[in-house]
Amino acid sequence: MQQYSLDNILIIDEIPAIALGLQEIFRSVRRGVRVEHVDNIFTALSSPRFEKKTFDLIILGSCPEDPSRNLPPSIAELKGKFGNSRIMIYTTLYDYELIEKMEQLDIDAVVHKFESIEEVRTIYLQLSAGESCISDILYTLFFKYQLDKLTTRSKKED
Repeated sequence: MQQYSLDNILIIDEIPAIALGLQEIFRSVRRGVRVEHVDNIFTALSSPRFEKKTFDLIILGSCPEDPSRNLPPSIAELKGKFGNSRIMIYTTLYDYELIEKMEQLDIDAVVHKFESIEEVRTIYLQLSAGESCISDILYTLFFKYQLDKLTTRSKKED
């Protein structure tokens, strides 16, 4: 499995404190991590400040409505502009379709914003190791969704 040096990180979130908190978590793992912050995807794509920059990891904390349908064009544009960045969705929403289509949508991680510092640190290490992952809270919800889907299908067949 390919190792990734996730030293240059772009965080797209409306709340600047999110970027500061994540920066501290990542620096507890790798001291040399550099974090840049913008409020929205449009600014990231259009600002002259980001001309000729590349990022190892892009964290999308501000997501559009219905992310599984509306994020793919933005992810493609971000990857096109900033190189082959790893993509992490950092959200308060649970979108089972987004999790089901992670690989297809070129998303490397989906993390709930209410996860613990330790869980975010673990996700960062997994991404650095070349793994794709979802956080514990979202994994639990997704597992329950899959189980309910199987149960419903089983009842229909009876």
